[in-house]
Amino acid sequence: MLALSRIEPWPTNNNNNNKNNNNRRTAHSVIRLQIYKVVSLLTACFLFRTGLVLQWAAFGPASVSLQVHPVAFKVFAPSRFKEILDYRTVTAKTYQGLPLADLSSGSRFFILESLVKGLDKQLHPGSVFQDPEIGQCVDGRIRCRTNSQNSWQRDSTRVQLKSAQMTWHKANRYWRFQFHNVKLKKEDAAASEFDELQLALYTPHGIFVYRHDLKHGLSANGLNTDISGSVINVYGPTGETNSSKALDAILQKLDSSVCQRLGYTSLEDELLSELVAVRPQTTWQVYKGLPLADLSSAARGDRFEAFVRAVDSLLHPACIIKDADSDAFDWLRGGARIKCKSAQLCWSRSGQYWHIYFFNIKLQAFGIRDMVTFDEQLLALYTPRGLFIYKHDLEFAVLTQGVRTATRGHAVRIYGPKGEENWQVALKTIMTKLDAESNGCKRLAFVPLRRLKGWDGGDE
Repeated sequence: MLALSRIEPWPTNNNNNNKNNNNRRTAHSVIRLQIYKVVSLLTACFLFRTGLVLQWAAFGPASVSLQVHPVAFKVFAPSRFKEILDYRTVTAKTYQGLPLADLSSGSRFFILESLVKGLDKQLHPGSVFQDPEIGQCVDGRIRCRTNSQNSWQRDSTRVQLKSAQMTWHKANRYWRFQFHNVKLKKEDAAASEFDELQLALYTPHGIFVYRHDLKHGLSANGLNTDISGSVINVYGPTGETNSSKALDAILQKLDSSVCQRLGYTSLEDELLSELVAVRPQTTWQVYKGLPLADLSSAARGDRFEAFVRAVDSLLHPACIIKDADSDAFDWLRGGARIKCKSAQLCWSRSGQYWHIYFFNIKLQAFGIRDMVTFDEQLLALYTPRGLFIYKHDLEFAVLTQGVRTATRGHAVRIYGPKGEENWQVALKTIMTKLDAESNGCKRLAFVPLRRLKGWDGGDE
């Protein structure tokens, strides 16, 4: 019987085999090390850039400079838009040259608050006056001074002041006062944030102060009522263009109601002049004399929408620009739905920085809005140097607005360096952030509003 012999393995050299195994292990280790280095480097770059973007978007300049991609944009001469820049509302013409007229509504309010509080002290010489309790917002955060629950406390009475400017309503053709954010709980007045409501009426003929009866002209504010409060509207006669006659009719309405007139201050009053002088007007000073600077923020926003639409048409000469058929966007460029927002470079006294703040941008939000209702978001930055127009990437520097996000949308806020009072330095920082490679924003155009060195008045 044949026996099956075991096949012997091929003879090997043990020393060479061990050496080859060691070489393979060494090669694998080197490869793994190189892969680890590459992954670590990519991760570090991602974290560095992400952290840097967040730091810049929220808090100002970082210690390391952002990488800025080359910026190519069109410069247009302001003469192309003379009709838009020269436009003045009936309200602006009526108040032209009057005290407080060129101030923002916020700055004007603080001056009027000091004035009316002084009047209240004169009317109640034996009372003790205190600053308001700051309180908390609905999300638990401490309120800022400008968002306090009331304006001051007289003994145990919480006094809330609201101010409004008499303005011409173009669509309805009447003069009116509109007081916003009156947080009065009709069903339980005791649970309201104030006990007494005073109104300061800023007019071309002086400042009138009333104690409101919590009823006259009070109306709901739609979905915003629970969040922002109600509105008080007081109208003049429809079709009456004369501001003096309209004011007489409005005052007669208030005097015949349960509202009580508390006082009157002339615009030439010495105390009013002193209050204006002691409150620094940083923003107003740098915009003095610029086109559109004397318009209200709402009127200026309308002008900038027309401005950006005209620039958009110049940038896309082959496209047809049409009016929007929906409130969700502002115009159509071909098939693209364009939304425009504008904001002014402003100085924050409380934060001690220059910033640009765009409000009410209705972006996609889980549980609120399923999708964005426009295709492009254009931002108009109104600065002392001129108007910059950007295409926003719908992500950079986007913030929520607390409970208002559901009804009003998000915000975009870009800060200059904290403590830097020079607007030119702050603007350069803000532009660097917008032009950084880390975001998808794109500068489209610039229209100078001051004569620039080397600019001959034509397009560049």
